[in-house]
Amino acid sequence: MGTYAALGRDMDAADRWQPKGEIVAREIAGETILVPVRNRVGDLASIFTVNEVGAFVWGLIGARASGSHIVDAVAMEFDVSPAEAERDALEFIASLKAAGLVERCNQD
Repeated sequence: MGTYAALGRDMDAADRWQPKGEIVAREIAGETILVPVRNRVGDLASIFTVNEVGAFVWGLIGARASGSHIVDAVAMEFDVSPAEAERDALEFIASLKAAGLVERCNQD
C-alpha cells in the first residue's frame, strides 16, 4: 500500500493511531458515540457519532492497529473492495484527527 497520497492525506500505511486523551465510547440505540473526557467531565459539545464501520475502526484504533491492518480488516469484515475500504477508513481517521480524537502513536 505505501503512502495514501492519492487521498491528499499525510498518512502512511504503517502509521498507527491511538485515541488522543481519554475518550469514552458507548453504544446507545444502535449508534456508537465517542465522548471526549476533559478534566474528568464528558465534553458534550464534542460528541462524535459513528456508524457500524466507524465503531469497528475505532476498536482497531484502540488496539493501535496500523493503517494497512485497518484497511484490510474493514475490507474483510464488510465485504468491500480494498480501494473502498481504504478510502472510507482513511476519510474516517482523517475526520477523527480533525476533531482532535486521535493521534499517531510511536511504533512499539
